[in-house]
Amino acid sequence: MSLHSKKLSFTTPILVSFSGILIAFILIAVFITLTQRKDFVEDYHNINRNFTHNLAVNYTESILRENDYILGRAATYFSRNDKLDETVNVDPEKGVQVLMQLQNLMPTVSSVSLADSQGHYLRAPDVLPADSSEAVDVRTRPWFIRQAEASIFSHYTSPYMDYFLHQPTVTIFKPVISPEGKLKGTLAFHLDLTVMGYTLRQMVAPVQGEFFVVDRDGKVVLHPDTGALFKQYVSEDVMSRMTSGEGHVFDGKTGFWYYYYSFTNPDWFVIYRVADSTLKDITRHETNIVSWGFALAAIVIILFGLYLRHASRTVLMNIIHAIKTGEVNSAPRLESTLSKTILTNKERERDYVRQATVDALTGCKNRRAFDSDIAALMQEHQHFALALVDIDNFKSINDTWGHLSGDIVLRNVAREGIQVMQPEHISVYRYGGEEFAILFPTDHLDAAFRLVETWRLQVAERTWREEGLQVTFSAGLGEWHFEPLEQLIGSVDEALYKAKQQGKNRILRTS
Repeated sequence: MSLHSKKLSFTTPILVSFSGILIAFILIAVFITLTQRKDFVEDYHNINRNFTHNLAVNYTESILRENDYILGRAATYFSRNDKLDETVNVDPEKGVQVLMQLQNLMPTVSSVSLADSQGHYLRAPDVLPADSSEAVDVRTRPWFIRQAEASIFSHYTSPYMDYFLHQPTVTIFKPVISPEGKLKGTLAFHLDLTVMGYTLRQMVAPVQGEFFVVDRDGKVVLHPDTGALFKQYVSEDVMSRMTSGEGHVFDGKTGFWYYYYSFTNPDWFVIYRVADSTLKDITRHETNIVSWGFALAAIVIILFGLYLRHASRTVLMNIIHAIKTGEVNSAPRLESTLSKTILTNKERERDYVRQATVDALTGCKNRRAFDSDIAALMQEHQHFALALVDIDNFKSINDTWGHLSGDIVLRNVAREGIQVMQPEHISVYRYGGEEFAILFPTDHLDAAFRLVETWRLQVAERTWREEGLQVTFSAGLGEWHFEPLEQLIGSVDEALYKAKQQGKNRILRTS
C-alpha cells in the first residue's frame, strides 16, 4: 500500500523538477552577471568616448575653427595693396584700432600682433613704453615667419611664455602674402589659455574624471586648473598608443583610462581621464543590483516550489474527494495564478532607455542630430537650405549679467525659434555654444528667409527681465547645390561673418 502511495505522490517529481530549475537558474544567473559586468564596462567606455567627442567638437574645435577663420580673412585683408605697411608703419595709431576690432571678435584671444618682413610690428592692446618692449626683436619670436609657404592651414606655436605679459600662451599665426606671391609679414593671434581653460570648469562629466587638452608631447595646453598648464600629464608611452582619430587606451602603470579625440591642426588631443577604480566601483554597484535581483528571483522560485508541493497535496486530496463524492466545484484553479505571473513578467520587459537627441538646456535638437540629419539629406540628394544663427555679443551678456542669465537668453532665443519653426515641421538645432542651425527641406526653400526673419524680429522685440538687456542675432543662409558639406558650411558661415561685420542683427544670403 505504501508503494502505491509513493507513485501517487506529487512531492518527489516536484522537488526534483524545482531543484533542477533552481540549479539551472543559478548557473544562468552567474553567467549573466559576469556578462553584464563586461557589458556595463563597455557601455561606460562608449559614454565616456561620446563625452570626449562632444567636448572636442562642440567646444574646443568650434573655438579653434572660429579663430582660424577670422585669421584667414584678416590675413587676406592685410595682403591687399599696402594695407600691412599702412597699419604698422604709416599710421600705427589707427592700426592699433583695426587690430583691436579684430581682437574684440575673439574672446579667447588675449592680443593680436602684426609684423612686416623686416621686423617692424604692432600689437593690440598697445604695448606700454618700457625697456623690455623696446628691446624685443619680434624676429626671434616663435610666431614670426621668415619664409612663407602657400598653405590653407594656419600655424600653431608650441606653448611658450608671452614676452610682455609673462603668461603661458599658444599663438596661431599666418603669413601675409600679396596676390603677387610676395611675403609682406605675419599676423598672429595670441590665445588666452586661462580663459579657454576656465570654460572647462562648467563641463559636467558623466563619471568622476578629469578633462584637459594636451599637445603631442603630452604637455597640458588647456586645463580647468591654470596651474597645470605646460605640465606633463600624459606619458610618452600612452601618447604613442593614441594612433586613431579618437578612442581610448589604458595606462596600467597609473591605473587610468584615457579617452581621447585628436586634431590634425593643431596637433592637440582632447583627453578625458578616468580612474579604473572608478569604473570598477560603478560596474560593481550595477552588477550587485543584478545579483540581488537574481537572488530575490531564486527565493521566489523556492517559495513557489514549496507552495506547489503544498498545492499538489491539496489537488490530490480534491481529486480523491471528487472520485469519492463526484463533486468537482471545489477544485483549485491554479491557472489564474499562472496567468497573473506571466502578465507581471511581460510588464517588466517594457520601457528601456532611448538614445537622446535633444539638447538639455535649450530643448533644441543637439549637434549629433544635426550631423545625422544633414548627412541623410545629402546622401539622398534632397535639395535643402541651411541657416546658421549666432547670438550677437553673447560674451558681453555673460560678462555683464552672468552665466545664469546667459543660459536664460539661450533658452528663450531657442524657444522663440522653435515656436516659429515647429508649426512648419522644421527642427532647430543647437550647433554649438550660442550658435544654432536650421535645415529647410525642399518645400520650404522660398520661405526660409521669411521664417528666420520672423524669428529674428521676435527676439529683437522681446522684453527681458534684466534692465538694459537687448538681445539680437545675426544669421547666414544658403542653399545646397550638391557641393561638399565643408564648403556649404563655410559659405553660410562666411555670410554670417559678413552679417556681423555689417552691424549685426541681420540675415545675409550666401553669394
